[in-house]
Amino acid sequence: MTRGQRDTIIGALFIVVVLAITLSIFIEGPFDSLKQYLGENKILTAVVFSFLVFIATVLAPIAALPLAPATSVFIGPFATAVVSVISWGLGAVVAFLIARHLGRPVIERFVDMESIDRFEKYIPERDEFLWLIFLRILLPVDILSYAIGFFSKMRFKVYTIATFIGITPFSFIWAYSGNAFLEKNYNTLFVFGAFGVLVFILTLFAYKKRSKN
Repeated sequence: MTRGQRDTIIGALFIVVVLAITLSIFIEGPFDSLKQYLGENKILTAVVFSFLVFIATVLAPIAALPLAPATSVFIGPFATAVVSVISWGLGAVVAFLIARHLGRPVIERFVDMESIDRFEKYIPERDEFLWLIFLRILLPVDILSYAIGFFSKMRFKVYTIATFIGITPFSFIWAYSGNAFLEKNYNTLFVFGAFGVLVFILTLFAYKKRSKN
């Protein structure tokens, strides 16, 4: 199986899962059993969600966080955010280690090297910790993990701490705002949506200002 075929299968699987879980929230009848099962098995739901986010981060890498809003309806937005941080963070760490220790021949099995090569010129020689936090907030993609592991000399501890700090705000904002939207709690949606926009703008401003110095 080629990488393109694998990515297509993984992408299609995520679309099916996202649609099934989301439709189970709104449509009665065919999805009643799925809705009941997910609601009664919160731990299993959290584990499956965590596994999907982890696999998507390492193997594709694609954004599995569209699953978060639907998952939050069944296990709650706080639990969804925490699980997102853990699984996304661990996936990013594994991707970093693969790139750092196994090199280009192995990386090419997971991601397109041309996509990674584009990130090389953006990796700074100083302030890597702040730079990574900024990018983790601005870009919820994990090709970045492979690029940093392959091109930079960032220490593993620094990378891990910066990664978890950077992905935490987005994970909580996405889980709570997505849950508020699906639950039609528009006041909460407005608050978290506005907060998310504010965080993004401030981070982008700080990142550009830092890049000029």
